[in-house]
Amino acid sequence: LPCQHLYGGYAYVDPCGGQDCSICRCFPEKGSRGQPGELGAQGPIGSLGPTGPAGLPGEKGQRGENGQPGPAGEKGDKGPTGVPGFPGLDGVPGLPGREGPRGKHGLDGCNGSRGDPGFPGENGYMGPRGSYVCARHSHCPSTVCMHISSPR
Repeated sequence: LPCQHLYGGYAYVDPCGGQDCSICRCFPEKGSRGQPGELGAQGPIGSLGPTGPAGLPGEKGQRGENGQPGPAGEKGDKGPTGVPGFPGLDGVPGLPGREGPRGKHGLDGCNGSRGDPGFPGENGYMGPRGSYVCARHSHCPSTVCMHISSPR
């Protein structure tokens, strides 16, 4: 319904929708609004509308708690042999060992070769003169006298 609003001598024609006709004069004039009716029965469910545009991504969530460790995996293949390392440092000398048992006797040695002849010795001292002994032998008719030296 068109309604004439009067503001400061000017007239505006707008529909008021029958909400409040105290400030306007409706053409044609209408009666007061009645009491609201009872609620009607629910209508059938309408068909689905078109899918709307994708929304903005939400904020990143908080990190969850750590889970239980999983089961051990299968053993892998043997890897290639590595490069040989450098030689290590010399170790600390060990403690001396116990003394061993006495060994068996060795074989007899060979006789040595004959040595060179020595230098001649010095002349000895002259000994004292001995006594004469005369003896007669049965096989010798003459008497033999000999000079016998005393034992030294």
